[in-house]
Amino acid sequence: MVRAESGPLIGALVAAMLVTCSAAARPDDDLQRVTVTDLDGRAVRPFASGPDAARAIVLVFTRSDCPISNRYAPELERLQQHAAAAAIEFWMVFVDPAESAHDIREHLKRFAYTGRALRDPRHDLAGAAGATIAPEAVVFVRESGVPRLVYRGRIDDRYQAPGRMRPAATTRDLERIIHQVRDTGSLVLRETQAVGCIIADLR
Repeated sequence: MVRAESGPLIGALVAAMLVTCSAAARPDDDLQRVTVTDLDGRAVRPFASGPDAARAIVLVFTRSDCPISNRYAPELERLQQHAAAAAIEFWMVFVDPAESAHDIREHLKRFAYTGRALRDPRHDLAGAAGATIAPEAVVFVRESGVPRLVYRGRIDDRYQAPGRMRPAATTRDLERIIHQVRDTGSLVLRETQAVGCIIADLR
């Protein structure tokens, strides 16, 4: 069951620290072997290198039953179109093992989302990326074929905490990093705290 964050974000922060340490310790070749499936059941290795690999990849971890994730649907549709125009891969990653590919397709259709989606029921990709919250964005750039983490955290600052929402975002973190990837080849790691539903460890 999804548990919305309440009160201080201590639990989520501790979980994020633990997963982040694990992800940071992964050798690059292990990262590139992480395999999940698309909605047609085909194996996908998002971090794999190759001549056709995009210069960067955006992963947005989500659940269809998380209200905060769903409120971001129009913004995520807009951002994935920005990423596509910049030749950046953009994937919505669904982490609930109870959701079938059919359920996810219906969800995407209901929210008018036209981008691509992956299933991560065992949280292999979430663990590799260090994601602990839905929605949470993670961005990697490829340098000499090797993926390097440059951003992990919120989509924007619309939510200060569960139940505390600004009328509009004042800082659009994910949009900013997409533009930076498009415009420059040099980025340093930046992290923010995502607000939403905890990704429970269901292994």
